[in-house]
Amino acid sequence: MTTERTHEVAPDGSEGNDIPLSANITLSKDSILLVITTPDGTEITLKGVHKETDCKMNADYSEGTIDYKTDAELNRSNGESRTAKMLFKLESKGGKFKLYGTPEDQQQEKVCFVIKDKEEVK
Repeated sequence: MTTERTHEVAPDGSEGNDIPLSANITLSKDSILLVITTPDGTEITLKGVHKETDCKMNADYSEGTIDYKTDAELNRSNGESRTAKMLFKLESKGGKFKLYGTPEDQQQEKVCFVIKDKEEVK
């Protein structure tokens, strides 16, 4: 999946400020890989394994949500690395996807990736 845009999510759930970055996202039933590029060209890779999954999505992925609790590792191109427990929510409304990501211990840091296009890989 590639992103159309990325934005912060306000505490009340409304859309916050745009975040100037692009991302390629690979999501499977077992894991997630986000490759994020900032405007200055810094690359951030977040990869993780899902520890819990709660699927409330219909069969054709056109409506519903899938919640993931994920143990993730964050690596920056400058060599910085850390681990984090992450919460992800894949949301589909009318076949339009959004992926929300939140550090489990920093709920106020919620980010939304608005998905531009997706490719199903089997």
